[in-house]
Order: sequence, then structure tokens, then C-alpha cells
Amino acid sequence: MTFRWPVAAITFATLGNQAQRSLRRALVLSCIVIGYVSLGFGQASDPKSSAIIEQIMTTALSRCYSTVNGVKRITFVPATNQEFAEVKALGQEAVAPLAKYLDLQPKNDLTQLFAVKFLMAIGGSSTLGPLKRAFAQDQWEVTRAAALDGIFSVSRDEARPYVTAALADKSPLVQRRAKELLALYQEQNTEEKSKR
Repeated sequence: MTFRWPVAAITFATLGNQAQRSLRRALVLSCIVIGYVSLGFGQASDPKSSAIIEQIMTTALSRCYSTVNGVKRITFVPATNQEFAEVKALGQEAVAPLAKYLDLQPKNDLTQLFAVKFLMAIGGSSTLGPLKRAFAQDQWEVTRAAALDGIFSVSRDEARPYVTAALADKSPLVQRRAKELLALYQEQNTEEKSKR
């Protein structure tokens, strides 16, 4: 796929330094966005699916926050079976809207965790990219452990380098989950050898 910028090239030569820098920034930003989209991270989703996901996420998260006697309280309350069913019904259309929650700044740990749990419910190879992003070091350790599970459930082969890396993770929770998954690899290898 080739992109041509004829207007930008002509205009660029006639602009002053300040304008050239601004245009350069705009071009770089658009190239980044185009690259981001071409890698599959910016998968198109229809507005209806995005609105449904937003409503599900808002509802699920609202149950986790309360105020008791003037004290704000955060308690993890899992998503309901109905919420999981609604996300699964959207299928691949839900992947892109859920993936956007992984990149929120500032991070909101419960938001990213719910997004990962819903991606895990959808399953399939289209969830691998977002789940791998959810395993990044800047995510909450609970989210990262869940993302590791999700990657493993989609593809054990794809998960192997992540499981190996997680064995040396700074988080004891992520390390423990990696050891459990490693045991499953070893169990699978033992079963395969016994069948031969």
C-alpha cells in the first residue's frame, strides 16, 4: 500500500520553519496512526458495537465503586454472565472497542482487567494482539496475569515466550501464574510422549 502526499510535499517547501515543524508533526502523527491501523490494532468497529461495549463496561465498573458513610470504596465485582453473553454475541466486533480500554491514560486497573476478561470470553486469534498489549509492564499485575491466561487459552505456541518471560517477572502473582502454565506445558508434553 503506497501513500502519496503531493499537497504536503508542495506546501512543505513554501512554509516557514514554524509551519514546517507543525506540518512535520502532523505527517509523523498520521504515519504513526496509519502504521497502527495497518498492524491491526485499530480494527474498525461499527459505532453500535462500540456503544454496546461502552455501556457494558460502564455498568460492570459501576458495581465496583461505592460510597459507604462518606468513604469511597472500591471492591472487585466480577462481570455478570449476561454481560459476558452480550460481549460474546458481538464476537469480533467487540475486539477493537475493548482493545481501546487497554490504552487508556491514566491507567485504570479495573477497566483494563474487565477488558481483558471480556477479550478472553471472545477468544480467537483476533484477541491475541490486545491480550499481548495487556501483558505489558505498565499494566496492573492482576491484568497481566489474566492476559497471560488469555494468550495461553488462544494459542499455547504464541504464549510460550510470554510464559517464559513471566517466570522472571517482577510480580510474584505473574510469576506464579507462569509456573502454573509451564506445568500445563509439561503435562501436555508428558501426555504426548505416552501416546507414542
